[in-house]
Amino acid sequence: MKALVLIFCMCTLSIASRDTGFPAGLMADCPGMTKNTTLSDKTKDSLTVVALWPSNNWIGVEEVTCKLNREGAACVDKHLDLTKKTVIFISGYLDASFSPVVRTVATPYIERGRNVIILEIYPILHRTYPIAARLTKPLGNFLGEFLAELTRRGLHPDKLELLGGSLGAHIASYAATKYHELTHLKPSRLTGLDPAGPCFRTLPRSERFNSDAAHKVDAVHTNIDGFGLAEAVGHVDFYINGGEFQPSTMQDYLLPCFQLCSHVRSAVYWLISNYAKDKFLGVKCDSVPHARHGQCYHGHLEINVLGPKTNFSRHGIYYVPTLDIFPYYMGEKGLKKRQYDVNNYLLKVAPDEDMVI
Repeated sequence: MKALVLIFCMCTLSIASRDTGFPAGLMADCPGMTKNTTLSDKTKDSLTVVALWPSNNWIGVEEVTCKLNREGAACVDKHLDLTKKTVIFISGYLDASFSPVVRTVATPYIERGRNVIILEIYPILHRTYPIAARLTKPLGNFLGEFLAELTRRGLHPDKLELLGGSLGAHIASYAATKYHELTHLKPSRLTGLDPAGPCFRTLPRSERFNSDAAHKVDAVHTNIDGFGLAEAVGHVDFYINGGEFQPSTMQDYLLPCFQLCSHVRSAVYWLISNYAKDKFLGVKCDSVPHARHGQCYHGHLEINVLGPKTNFSRHGIYYVPTLDIFPYYMGEKGLKKRQYDVNNYLLKVAPDEDMVI
C-alpha cells in the first residue's frame, strides 16, 4: 500500500513539474518573425492591386488591375477619382481579390460611392502559414509606399481608410505605419477583422496591428484563442459574444462554429453592420476577461456600435452580444444581460424544463 502511495505522489509531482500555466494560444511563436524578410525585385514586380469604382453598368461597378508600384499608382489615378473616400482592403490567408467574401465585403463601400482598392495577396501568401506571416511586414511596407504615392497624386489621408482581415489586418497596420513614416500623415481609420494571432501573439506591440497606425483604430474579435488575438489592440475593441467562439443554430439544430467559422464570422458581422449601422450595440467592459464572459452589465452602461458609426471618442473594450441566426444583431435587446451570457443560444437546444422525448 505504501508503495502505491509513493508511486502516486511521484506521478503527481511529475505532472505538476510539467505544468506551464495558462496556454499561450495557437502558434504563439514562429521562427524568424523578428528577422528581416526581403522581397526580390521579381516578387515586387508581380504584386498588384484591383481598383474598383461605382459605375452605371448593370453590375454597378468597374475595375482595373494595376501594379503595386509608382506606375501602378498612376494607373489607379487614371481610373479613380482620388478626391473621393477610398478604402484599402487586404484579406486574409489564402484569400484572393476575386473571392466571394472579398467582393461581398467591398460591395457596401461601392454602393456608398467610394473607391475600393484590393491588395492581391494570393500569389505571394500562397505559402505555408509561418512563411506567409513573415511576408506581412515587407508586403505592408510596400503597400505603404504605394499609398504615399497616391497621396502625392491627390488622395487626402482624411479620406483614406484601411480594412484588413486576419493576416491582412497586420499588413494594413504595417502599411499605415510606413505611410506615416513617408508622409508624416496618418490614415483616417484602420479596422482589423479578427487580426491574426498565430505567429503574432508574442511580438512587441509595434510589430503587429496597433492603435498608433491611424487616427481611429478598431478591431473586431471573434476567435481570440484560435486564429485571432486576445489582446485589445485598437482604440475601440469589440469582443463579439466574448470573442472566443460564435454561436450558430438552424431550425433548432446546433451547428458547431469553431476556429475557422468563428474567425471568418468577423467579416460577416462587419458586412452586416455596414447596412444595419445602429444594430450591433456593445457595452463597455473593464477588461478582456470580463468581455470574454459578458460580465459587463453593471452600473451605468457605456455603449458603442460596431460599423461605420463607431464612436471613437469612447475608447475601450466592448462586449457585443448577437443572436445565433442571421442577421445576428440584437439592437437594444443586446443592452440587457442574458441568462447564460455568451452561451445564451443553448437555451434553444436545451430548454430549462421537464422534457419527454
